[in-house]
Amino acid sequence: MKLSNGNLLCPNCGERLTPADLEVYAKCPYCDWSFPRDARLDDFVISPIVNRWMARANSQFPRD
Repeated sequence: MKLSNGNLLCPNCGERLTPADLEVYAKCPYCDWSFPRDARLDDFVISPIVNRWMARANSQFPRD
């Protein structure tokens, strides 16, 4: 699994994938290659959600 600029490169076809591409199924939507489920893939998929949540929480409850 190769990460590049917030995108994941499919090892089979080389397409750049975003977290939204892998959110439901751990398969490349271009070539149907199955990604092994592991912590790195889970982190890649949920990182935009966590980042959005943290930004919202930080704006609602700023630190002094």
